[in-house]
Amino acid sequence: MAALVDRALLLLARGLMFLAGLGLALMMIQTVADVVADNFWRRPIPGNLEVISVYHMVLVVFLPLAYVEWQHENIEVDLLWRLMPGWLQRAVLVLGYAVCVAFFAILARQTWFDAMKAMAKDEMMMGNVYVLIWPAKFVLPIGFAAICLVSLRHAVHAAIDPDFSPDPADPTEGHI
Repeated sequence: MAALVDRALLLLARGLMFLAGLGLALMMIQTVADVVADNFWRRPIPGNLEVISVYHMVLVVFLPLAYVEWQHENIEVDLLWRLMPGWLQRAVLVLGYAVCVAFFAILARQTWFDAMKAMAKDEMMMGNVYVLIWPAKFVLPIGFAAICLVSLRHAVHAAIDPDFSPDPADPTEGHI
C-alpha cells in the first residue's frame, strides 16, 4: 500500500512539474511573440505582461514545489545537523516534516478559500487590458496541497524507515 501511495505522489509531483514546464514554455513563446510583434509591426501583444505575471509565473513558481520536496532539493541549513547523534537527527527530521505539513496545509486551506472568493466575484486585474485572474488563484492551493502530501510522506518515512535519507539524490547517478 505504501508503495502505491508513493507512486501516486511521485506521479502527481512529476505531473505538476510537467505543467510548470509547459507554463515556462508558454511564457517564453509569448514573450518572443510579443517582442517580434513589437519590433516588426509596432504592435505588442495587449496585456502580455499581465497574462505572463498572472498565469505563467504562478504555474512556474507553485506547481514544482512537490517535486522539489520529493527530490529533497529545498534549501536546508545543516549547521548543527551533522553534529547531532542519529536518534536526534531522526527526531528533528520528523518534527521538521510535521511542521511543514501543518504549514502547507494551512496555506493550502487559506489559498483555496481565497480562490473560491475570487471566483465568486469573478476577480479581474486591470492593466492594459482586463485579465481574469481567479483561475490562476487555484494553482496555489494545488501546489501547497501537493507539497503538504509529499512532506507527510517524508514524515512517515522518516519515522518508520531506517534507510530514509533527507539528502538529495546524487546528480552523477542520473536519477530523475
